[in-house]
Amino acid sequence: MKLAFPVAHGTARTGLGELLCINNYTPLFLGTSLSLRTSPLVPYNQYRSRCDQRGYTSNATSLLKENDCTGKVNASSHAGNAPQPPTPSTSISDQVRLLMRRVPYPVAIITATDPSGPENTTSFRGMTVSSFSTVTLTPHPVISFNVRRPSETLSALLASRRFLVHLLAPGPATATLARDFSKGNVTLAAMLRGHGEFEFTTLPTENEQGHPQRPLPILKRRAEAVAANDGVDFPFVFECTLHPQKIDVHDHSIVLGTVVRAIEGSKSVSVPGQCGKVLDEHSPERLCLTYANTKFWKMGVEL
Repeated sequence: MKLAFPVAHGTARTGLGELLCINNYTPLFLGTSLSLRTSPLVPYNQYRSRCDQRGYTSNATSLLKENDCTGKVNASSHAGNAPQPPTPSTSISDQVRLLMRRVPYPVAIITATDPSGPENTTSFRGMTVSSFSTVTLTPHPVISFNVRRPSETLSALLASRRFLVHLLAPGPATATLARDFSKGNVTLAAMLRGHGEFEFTTLPTENEQGHPQRPLPILKRRAEAVAANDGVDFPFVFECTLHPQKIDVHDHSIVLGTVVRAIEGSKSVSVPGQCGKVLDEHSPERLCLTYANTKFWKMGVEL
């Protein structure tokens, strides 16, 4: 490898620095063992006069003029060449976050009942997650999702050890519902007061011994809003029991659940706007709502 460095005639150089006098420099090729050719010594005041005659002053000469009295050199002139620590905008966390926005995720609404609350709908809790996935199907189906702590819904399902996972059909109403549930249980309280197109109904549940337990909240469209929608809002809902293992990673928890029942919204799904035409199992219209790049999406292009 050969390197080309500017070498000054008329000054002794013991190291590389910022350019002082451009016209006195010629390139000199060096081998991997660096050595500099020097010219006879010239007093500094004579050297400065040569540069001044040419009408050229670099940042370095300005700094030398400012510091002649003290002999100090301001290191800020070389700050641009020094490696800079990563700023928050270029941290690895932000980089991963921006890159992972390109990856579509399934959207699910998790609901649970707070067993310590009153026996009415005010004990219902819910949240939207985009990290839902299956872990294994044998010997029993196990699903997982991530929750950021603290979370009222997480506390409710940890206490009750049961919860529901709603998968959503792609549409403006379900996308709005998912966005609302991502804002916390304040939106849920508004829904319980009768606002919006959806409401909670109770799903009776039993424990492992067959004894009845507090019902779980299952979502459905309000009766007055059904006429405006002839499709299925929730293609299927999983009833789950909490898996004994839970993993805490920094400010998130990875929740595992065993699926004990699958509730399908409808075996047959009609094509919107085409009365009587039923979709087959492989139709893109059957694909659930997804989330990517801070938006909700409807899938549908086969490759």
